[in-house]
Amino acid sequence: MSTKLIIIRHGQSIGNLNERFLGHTDLDLSEKGYKQAEMTAEFLSNVHIDKIYSSDLIRAYNTVFPVAQSRDLYIIKNKNLREIYAGEWENMTYDYLTKHFPKEYTIWKTDIGNARCNGGESVIELQKRIYTEFEKIAKDNDGNTICIGTHATPIRTFYAACKSINKDDMHKIPWASNASVTTAYYKNGKFEIEEYGYDKHLGELSSKFNSNI
Repeated sequence: MSTKLIIIRHGQSIGNLNERFLGHTDLDLSEKGYKQAEMTAEFLSNVHIDKIYSSDLIRAYNTVFPVAQSRDLYIIKNKNLREIYAGEWENMTYDYLTKHFPKEYTIWKTDIGNARCNGGESVIELQKRIYTEFEKIAKDNDGNTICIGTHATPIRTFYAACKSINKDDMHKIPWASNASVTTAYYKNGKFEIEEYGYDKHLGELSSKFNSNI
């Protein structure tokens, strides 16, 4: 049997809107983000879902809330599904990071697989955390369809792991946009990606080119 994972990136957050690097900073969705969440729930309305997990950060939780509400399902909060811990970058503007951490932030923008937030997690540490948690969820729910609400860097690094893309080439992977849907299957001890960052259902509300986390 296989486990299907429907992985949703959170909708546009207040941090995205204000160009801040949130990490674990717990800010909510913007008005646009709430609309995106509703549209993604509608897109998935005919998809059977057995269980819903979410990062415990409010922007991820509130994105999958409409999915849960339409099915009367409980959302299981899981802190291991959080975005990267950003240390000294938490809730800082991109302009601030460019000025105060020029070397490290340039690596983030151009060579993300080798990046580390000052005082926080490295991208590879995050990748190990996320992959381990996704695999645990998949094994615990063999044969079921599971919805997961999480964040941009977790989805990007998970995709890299599934595709055996090494850290030096991770920068070639685009960001999954806000409220996009990534679909993966877990079978015989490995993941296969069916769809990455699908967001056509959002139409003009798509934030395809938004690389903020």
